[in-house]
Amino acid sequence: MFEQVRIGEAFSVQSVGQNWSPSHKPKPQCVAGVTIEQAWDRYLADPSSARTQKTIMAYETVKNLVVSILGADFLVANIHRQDCRKVLTVLQRLPTNYGKRWKDMSAEAIADLATKQGLKPMSAANCNGYMSRWSGMMNWLVKEELAPRNPCVGLRVADPIPAREKRRPFSDQQLQRIFTGKPFAEIESVCKGNAQPDCPAHFYVPLIALFSGLRQNEICQQTTDDIVQLGGIHCFVVKADTALGKRVKTSSSERIVPIHPALISAQLLRHWRDCIRSGQTRLWAELELDRFGYASAYFSKWFGRYLTKTGAKEDRTSFHSFRHCFRDSLRAGRVERELAFALGGWSGGRSGNVAVGDIYGSGFGVEALYNAVSKVRYEAPSLKRLLERVD
Repeated sequence: MFEQVRIGEAFSVQSVGQNWSPSHKPKPQCVAGVTIEQAWDRYLADPSSARTQKTIMAYETVKNLVVSILGADFLVANIHRQDCRKVLTVLQRLPTNYGKRWKDMSAEAIADLATKQGLKPMSAANCNGYMSRWSGMMNWLVKEELAPRNPCVGLRVADPIPAREKRRPFSDQQLQRIFTGKPFAEIESVCKGNAQPDCPAHFYVPLIALFSGLRQNEICQQTTDDIVQLGGIHCFVVKADTALGKRVKTSSSERIVPIHPALISAQLLRHWRDCIRSGQTRLWAELELDRFGYASAYFSKWFGRYLTKTGAKEDRTSFHSFRHCFRDSLRAGRVERELAFALGGWSGGRSGNVAVGDIYGSGFGVEALYNAVSKVRYEAPSLKRLLERVD
């Protein structure tokens, strides 16, 4: 009876018991004439979704790929599983940065050229990222009743690299090379207060990542109010701030991380106080912002070159490897899992979901967090000298 009312059909009260069936459901009707390009534009203009400019550009890249392969006038109603597979097949042959390298060629032509020249295709993770964004758009179309189904569901390529192996921690040998490079040549003098780093960002950002587990952009975007004193302990406060253009990866990323004694030994607080005295808002003002407002973009490029220059560059290691080092050091220090997750801003479950028990209580006190952070130690000689000053 209710279904008949919803779809505008008349019904007889007397015959409800005989005619009504719980399986009677109106079939979703997609809007005829909506092209794939128009559908993408509607999706990206949806006011209910908040996206950064960088995210919008990532979706635009997927849109351009799909439109290039299927055609701008291809109707949403005509998209079938095999059309999605066609896009994925082309994706698997495309090299990285294909749009920048061959701006005037179609995606299929680029894929053919790359195959002919034996160019390395993009990773399985990148392919799956494209398909995930397209599938997200198709889910939105179904919700908006612009498409009857999502033919992209579950369509992806097998990734030969397990998630655990995608990024590795730096070895002790790599850490030794990193922290004996030019920015750290005067580390002893800096610790004694007799010198200051030529480029504070190049000196402190890697050290903060190693001893605090903060992500690259979480550090590069820091302002002077991101260091506070709580219960006599100086801490990093990781938080989003739209006015200052500061972002966090997820809601669990907002957290408090006590500053490791090694960072205090390295005179980080002196740099912080100097910034406050000079009226400087950003801790790392020397890092220029990119067109999206990220302070980490140019630093990331510098650090990539720095790894190569110092001989520390190895497969599957990058700046993010500092977070893996931090997590391993917490394990070595027998820091309980829940404490470690609170410090690293990781969510509670392996699937990314927070466990029910994680939402109970008010969290850990600053002293407990400080005791956990203080257990982070490394065996690289250059870092052991820094830690000896703490001992």
